[in-house]
Amino acid sequence: MATRNHPWILALLVAICSSLSVSVHAGVRPISDAHRSAALDLFAPSDGPFGSLEETYEALRTFQILGIEKVADISRATCPVVVEKLGSSTSTEDLFHALRVNNILGCEIDAKIIEDVKSKLQAAVKGANALLGFYYSIGSLLLIKKQGSSVILSDADDVFHAIKAFSQSDGSWRHDSSGAESSTYAAGIALETLAGVVSLAESEMDQSTIGIVKRDIEKLFDTIKSYNDGTFYFDEKHFDVKDYKGPLISTSSVVRGLTAFASVSSGKLNIPGDKILGLAKFFLSVGIPSSTKDLFNQIDSLSCLENNRQDSYSTYSFTSIHRVFINLEGPTQG
Repeated sequence: MATRNHPWILALLVAICSSLSVSVHAGVRPISDAHRSAALDLFAPSDGPFGSLEETYEALRTFQILGIEKVADISRATCPVVVEKLGSSTSTEDLFHALRVNNILGCEIDAKIIEDVKSKLQAAVKGANALLGFYYSIGSLLLIKKQGSSVILSDADDVFHAIKAFSQSDGSWRHDSSGAESSTYAAGIALETLAGVVSLAESEMDQSTIGIVKRDIEKLFDTIKSYNDGTFYFDEKHFDVKDYKGPLISTSSVVRGLTAFASVSSGKLNIPGDKILGLAKFFLSVGIPSSTKDLFNQIDSLSCLENNRQDSYSTYSFTSIHRVFINLEGPTQG
């Protein structure tokens, strides 16, 4: 089985340590072949396809980032499930996970099915009244666009403001408007969804509106937690929040939302570089996770940070990671 080493993650650790003037200690380990072995062991369906399309996506994405060639093996059992789900399901969550899997596998799907799915999703956007409803429908439309179909959100401004209504003064977000508790995890979901709205908009979004969300992000980073060694992470202010996710999942959500929004907005986000590097250090300090969900969140979050390093944040040291990555990336190994 072919694997590809990713020395950029080691370079990321080097950049973190040099930027923060700290040394590598026993609690911080770079991504290694042990992570690839763990991925193969943890993401190993006992019989046929994975338990769900969400789990399948997390396995595929982890394999993709780590350079593990498993697409052909997984596609044979999974593509029929993807096609069936897209052709019959009315759940935006089901459609979202099916489209994410298809974005990696490239299953053969009839164009009429995609058009029908687009119609369902556009109707779902109009009828959404909760954050996850917007997240799944907007995210699905964005996936369809990325796969080559024409997708335009004609009422993008209205949708943007409807999602923005869930935001709170401290940078956290609510899941809906019915007195729901606000959370850090929801903030990441909201930022990722708003980035999708910007990408699908028929014309450029008002920069003053974008600026308001940038200030929300700054407020969110005012609540970031830290350890004495320069590690930064996000967690909920109140541990009695319904469906408490924990630091790893909450931090991963924020990183995905942050990097997604940074990629569609002009100018830099006013976030100190030590906090961005500290987030990367947090994921590296996890070591080798023992669950599929934690491993996916660790690897995917590090990839998000690496792929969004070009002048998106107000720090020179973070963008320097890219140069180290280019200098150290090695050839494919069999």
